[in-house]
Amino acid sequence: MKKYIFPFVCLLIVIVAACMYLCHDDDKARNVLPKDVTAVAVLKPADLFQDLGLPLEKVRKLPLDVEGIMESVDLTKPIYAFATENGLSGVTLNVKDAARLLQIASSFSFASEEQQGFQWIVNNSTIGCIDEDKMLLVGPVASAEQDALRQIMVELMKQNRQDIPVLDKAEEQKGVLLAGTSLGNLPKQYTKTLPAGTDLSKAYLNLALRIDEEAIRLFAKVEGVDHLVVPMSPIKGNLINLEPEEPFAWMGFNMKGEELLPNLRKQPRFRTAMLALNMCLDADLMIKAIDGDVSIALPKADFNNPDFLFTAMLSNTDFLKNSEDWNVNRRSDTDFSITQNGFSVYFGVREQKLYIASSEELANKACRETEAEDFQEDAKGKYLTVSVDVDKRLEHMFTNPSLMSVMFALPQIREVADAFERVTISADSPQSFELNIETDEPVKDIVSKISYLLTGDKI
Repeated sequence: MKKYIFPFVCLLIVIVAACMYLCHDDDKARNVLPKDVTAVAVLKPADLFQDLGLPLEKVRKLPLDVEGIMESVDLTKPIYAFATENGLSGVTLNVKDAARLLQIASSFSFASEEQQGFQWIVNNSTIGCIDEDKMLLVGPVASAEQDALRQIMVELMKQNRQDIPVLDKAEEQKGVLLAGTSLGNLPKQYTKTLPAGTDLSKAYLNLALRIDEEAIRLFAKVEGVDHLVVPMSPIKGNLINLEPEEPFAWMGFNMKGEELLPNLRKQPRFRTAMLALNMCLDADLMIKAIDGDVSIALPKADFNNPDFLFTAMLSNTDFLKNSEDWNVNRRSDTDFSITQNGFSVYFGVREQKLYIASSEELANKACRETEAEDFQEDAKGKYLTVSVDVDKRLEHMFTNPSLMSVMFALPQIREVADAFERVTISADSPQSFELNIETDEPVKDIVSKISYLLTGDKI
């Protein structure tokens, strides 16, 4: 029996490999992509519509289906957008009905012609090349450059599948929308703040959008970088259960002020502000003393009159030794305030914690224990968490008289808005971030409500 196992396994591998090859080969649009792609995005329409609970026959009723374009494009296969290192940018997609696609192009003021065995669509800034199963659309491109570009496009339309590292990296992710870019060609203005010796030649930034049952998630990850030095550490959770209770917005991280201060001094505006602040108190020593968890909370969703409460763990309170000489208002031995141009800021130290508050009310609540929210508990171990209660913000917005009249006329809009609960950005490491848009009902149900608003027909 054993002598048959090995040949069987080999045959199985061959069959799987053949299936994978045929599946990829069926995706003609991918074969068109230039080899020197430095940035790419991959949209999977079929997966997107499925995750949103949108049957194709319903999608075609939406305003998205301009001139019936969805009938001419093969939505069962990916759509690619790309940019190359020499400045070429465009879109490639699989074609279902080339004749119909040409008709649609003419309705958008594209001129069409046949040349070199392909159909061409052209306007002042865009040129497209179409055959029976794929299309390459390039732009923006000046009219004078279009003739020279045609030969390049013909070669791309005729080429076989290329090895494209930035695309391979992007496709390692899971999602309905994938994107990736090489970081090796970033302009110097974006890399000058990186630590000396940081090598980005083989580094990539990858993005992936996923639709879960009650959340929309965007993942971002930097790969190929040996180290990315930031003066931050994982959140320990020392401040997650402090006032204000149920904040509208909250940010948590962990840092050493002694490492952060030199980087802040490189910023001209901060340096000027610190010079002025040090005239009133020992601000440098205060920042250097920060060591551990830091939280910034906005208690309410009122951007016209914003309040905030900053709290940070301290390694020492040496900066208080000369507090009697500070040019500030003293509220107690460890509580102070500064007033300038009619605006007051309250600060002080309680239980080895520094607080800075925008109001006396928040200052009095500073460092008091309360019950931690779920997103605050989830922040433990992460390098950064930023969370916003979207529901509270929308509730505040809906008190606007002009919006109230819209809500009265179209109550369905309010139903859609109320379905969104919270937006959270978190970082599991300095190289990876995740954005979550949380809902209190299935995403498919929300999409159904939006469909009803647009078409008057529920899914």
